[in-house]
Amino acid sequence: MAVHVIVGKGPVGTTTAQLLAARGQEVRVISRSGGRSTERLAHVAADASDPESLRGHAHGAAVIYNCLNPAYHRWTTDWPPMATAILDTAEQAGAVLVTMGNLYGYGPVDHPIREGDPLAALGTKGRVRNEMWRQALDRHEAGRIRIVEARASDFFGPEVRQSHVGERVMPSLLAGKAVRVLGDPDAPHTWSFMPDVARTLVRLGAEERAWGKAWHVPSPPPVSSASTPQPFAGRPVNGRPG
Repeated sequence: MAVHVIVGKGPVGTTTAQLLAARGQEVRVISRSGGRSTERLAHVAADASDPESLRGHAHGAAVIYNCLNPAYHRWTTDWPPMATAILDTAEQAGAVLVTMGNLYGYGPVDHPIREGDPLAALGTKGRVRNEMWRQALDRHEAGRIRIVEARASDFFGPEVRQSHVGERVMPSLLAGKAVRVLGDPDAPHTWSFMPDVARTLVRLGAEERAWGKAWHVPSPPPVSSASTPQPFAGRPVNGRPG
C-alpha cells in the first residue's frame, strides 16, 4: 500500500493524518519530536530542513503533505531550507506534493480574494510564501514534480489553539462566557474549519486535474468576530475540489 507522508504535526498535519488513517490509508508523520505510533499512523522524528533525513522517511510515498508552519518571526530563515528539502524529497520520491498555504501572498486587497488574483504581497511573510510557490510551480511546469497548494483563511475548530478564535476565545465561548476578540468585532472575516482544510488537502492530493494550481479551501461566507463561524456544509464551490 502506498504511504501518505505528512511533514508537520500541528493542527493541519494532525487533522489530515487522522482523516487519512480513518480512511484506511497508511500514514507517516514527520516532526521534530516524533510521537506515539499506531497501526495505521507512524510517527518519526526528523529535521524537515535536512533533505537526507527527509528522504530516508519518504520511501514509498504516494503523496507528501507540507503542513509545516515555522514561527512567524523565523519565516525568512526557516522556510527556504525546509521548502527546498521537501521539494527535493517529493521529486526524488516521485510523490505528489500538497502544500498548505495561506492568503498572505495576495497582499492588501479591497475585494473578496479569488484564486486568480495576482500575488502582490508587500510584506515579508507574503513574499516568502510567493517565492516558495514560484519555485514549486517552476519544477511542476518543467515536468520534474507534481504539485498543488491549498490556501485557507484563519483556522478554527478541533486541534486549533493559536488562532484568533483558538484557545483565547473558544473555551470561553463554549462555556457561555464573554470573550475578547482582536480588531474590529464587526468587520466581516472568513474562517476556515480545520476538518474542511484536511479534507481539501486529501482531495487535492488525489485529483490529477487539480495539480499545478492553487486552490482555496471551501469556507463559509464571511462573518463578524461577534458571530460564531460555521463549518462549510455545502458542495464544492464551482465544482472545485474541496
